[in-house]
Parts: sequence; structure tokens; C-alpha cells
Amino acid sequence: MTFLYYALPAAALLLALWLGHYPGERLLLAAAERRRLRPRPAAAVPPARHLVFVRRRLPRGGTLIGAALAGRAPPSAPRAASAAHADDNCEERIQMKARTLVPAALLALALLVPATAGAHVTLQPNEAPEGAYTVLDARVPNETENANTTEVAVQFPEGFGDVSYQAVPGWQVKVVHDKLKKPIQTDDGPVTEGVSEVVFSGGKLPPGEFQDFPLSVQIPGKAGDELTFKAIQTYDNGEVVRWIGAPETEHPAPQVLVTPPKEEGATTDAADTAKGATGSATPASSSTSSSGSDKGLAIAALVVAVIALAIAAFAVFGSRRRTA
Repeated sequence: MTFLYYALPAAALLLALWLGHYPGERLLLAAAERRRLRPRPAAAVPPARHLVFVRRRLPRGGTLIGAALAGRAPPSAPRAASAAHADDNCEERIQMKARTLVPAALLALALLVPATAGAHVTLQPNEAPEGAYTVLDARVPNETENANTTEVAVQFPEGFGDVSYQAVPGWQVKVVHDKLKKPIQTDDGPVTEGVSEVVFSGGKLPPGEFQDFPLSVQIPGKAGDELTFKAIQTYDNGEVVRWIGAPETEHPAPQVLVTPPKEEGATTDAADTAKGATGSATPASSSTSSSGSDKGLAIAALVVAVIALAIAAFAVFGSRRRTA
């Protein structure tokens, strides 16, 4: 739901422009009028030829898009500062050219929101202290419209000697071990086999939902390392999504950043939970807490959107009453 923080305020701004009003228009006009009436030395007055050029300059970039949505040039433009001397024909040409950008702007906005709203398979939290015992939640969303996720395979990087999982109702868990390239030294001696993959299968994750699969591990590596966990997501319609790419790709692999170790004696709830986690069949609580967090974000985003829309509506209708 994080994308709502960006999409809803932008929608409020676009709504005000669509209704033909620029936010802060009275302040811009007042500032332009003060600049116009302010006496200037004769040497600072540009030649008349330059004034004609500035008055006919076309808006560009965001100014052009704003003019397309509002149906007129912004009040901060040189034409608005000297409206009595503006060229009507030039204004009509500006508006005709600006309105051609409306379909393009709407299409770009329509394409931006779904791209921002897309979710990925991730590990939460995405950073952990070096050598610490912690719980990593493999968060798996279902991004399809008509298929259920039935299997998720999380591939571990080198260095994980063991893993404990918290059972999720309806899902079976299979832990795959493999020979380590470099043995892990422990108090009980060297460990030559480590975890290479954990497979969750047999359940059904419906469209539009997500599920957390908690994994208790000890973080290997050194501070600054980025541990990459490749994931394979399988749907009941035969579709397979491979989350194995780089962070900037369409299907990035989940990553965890190794941070400096904590001081001795410092304990965290996550570490205590990790040390006590087992593979017994206990209900998964991470999904509930994550769901509550997402609901909180959604409510906060909704409040921000309502406030922004109220301010925009007040500015629009207040300006129209004053004009009348």
C-alpha cells in the first residue's frame, strides 16, 4: 500500500488542475503583481525586443502538462504577470498545443500506478546483524487474477548451516541440504552440510493475498554483504515466476543486507523468537502482524488523500466564489 502515499496526493493535484485551478494561484498572482509594480532602475529594464520574446515563450515540461490539464497557462508565467498586454492568438495556440498532451499524460499516469502497485517476493526484514539469530519472513504475494499459488521454493546462499521453520496451516515444508563448499566452524565442530533450499507446497494462496513463511536462521557473512535468496513461485495453472533477477529487473531476487553485529548483552525480540522457533505445527503470527501493518498504512494514506482533496476542493470553490 506504500504506493498510495505517492498516487493519492498526485491525484489530488491533478484534480485541481483538471478543474481549472492552480494550487496557490492567489499567492502567485500577488507575487507577479508586486514584481510588475516594483520600480526598477532604467539600466535594469530589458529592451522591448526582449520583452516580446519572453511574452511569446511557450511553456514546457511540467508547466506544459499543467496547462493541458487546467486549460490555461499557469499564473506564474510571464503572460499572467502582464495579462493586460498578452497576445490572445498566442494564448490560443498555447492551449491548443497543450491539450494534445492530455491523452499522453493520462496514459502515463495509468501505466505508472499499476507498476508502482506491483509487489514482489521479499524477505522481511531485509537487513540483519552479522552472526545474529533472527527470523526472516519469506513474504509471497499472489499477483495473478485467476490462479492460486501452490508452491514456493526459496533457495539459500552459501553459509547457512541450519534452518528452523514455523509451520503455516495447509502448507508442507521440505528442507533440502547440500554439501558446503567451505565448512562452517561451530562449537561442536565443523559443519560440512548446509541448507540449500526450503520448499513450501500443498497450500493455496488466492489472488490478491499474500502469505508470510517464517524462517529462523543465523546470519552468515560479514557486515556489508548482501545475501541473495532466489525464489521460484508456482501457480496451479502451470505458470512459474522466477524471482532470480537483479534488484532493478522485473522479477528481482529477495536480498538481505548484513549489518554490523550488535554489542554483547543486547537482545531483541526477533532473536529470542528465532532461538525458540521450531518446526512444530504452530500457527503463523507474522501474517497477522504484517496484515495489521498494511491496514495501518492504508488508513494513513486514505487520511492524507482525504485532507489533500479537501484542501484542493476548498481552494477551487473558494476561488470561484471570489471570482463571481
